[in-house]
Amino acid sequence: MAQLKNYDIVTPGELLSEEGDGGNGTYVENGKTFSKYFGMLQVNERGASVTPLTGVYKPREGDDVIGQIVEVSSKYWVVDINAPYYTRLDSRDVNFRADIDDLARYMQMGDLIFARVFRIYANHAADVSMRGTKYAKLPSKMITKIDPMKLPRLIGKEGAMINLIKNETHCEIVIGQNGIIWVGGDKEQMNLAISAINLVESEYHIPRLMEKVTEMFENVRRKI
Repeated sequence: MAQLKNYDIVTPGELLSEEGDGGNGTYVENGKTFSKYFGMLQVNERGASVTPLTGVYKPREGDDVIGQIVEVSSKYWVVDINAPYYTRLDSRDVNFRADIDDLARYMQMGDLIFARVFRIYANHAADVSMRGTKYAKLPSKMITKIDPMKLPRLIGKEGAMINLIKNETHCEIVIGQNGIIWVGGDKEQMNLAISAINLVESEYHIPRLMEKVTEMFENVRRKI
């Protein structure tokens, strides 16, 4: 590496390695690896990769997402999943028997759902499905959004960061790969969980981020 380390911020065209060992977000030229983006560097045994600091969610087949019902038609629900296009949830792709004469009886405008992206169209629009026991309509609790590109930092290595937030707040947290996060629990603790999530998003690029989040919780406990 060109004197760079994990979580350094790099710019487009910046030299990352004297070897052609780049991963996502990099390109190789004359046997050397350069950054494609303004983003955060991650280095492991496979080489260097760069995650853009900002980005728009692009649906991918198999993604678990949180969405909001924005329209109910005769045969399907229209869902906002924080992507450039609305998605469709067909009445045949839910885990309950739906009477197509009255779909609003099951889910109405404003309802939140946890679903899976299962079809992508040429224009990058998508369909979602709620088939499977883990997918469901979500209770009306708190939701927040972060840049989808920053989700790996929120989850942490082997889930360390998100488990810290869950353990400290005793909240249930559901993360959509589209950057929408559902939080359920005591109102005061939900607010605390969202404060921690917002801290991760704003300080995404710094090293020892977990220490900073832990310090935030310790400061809250001292005030109780």
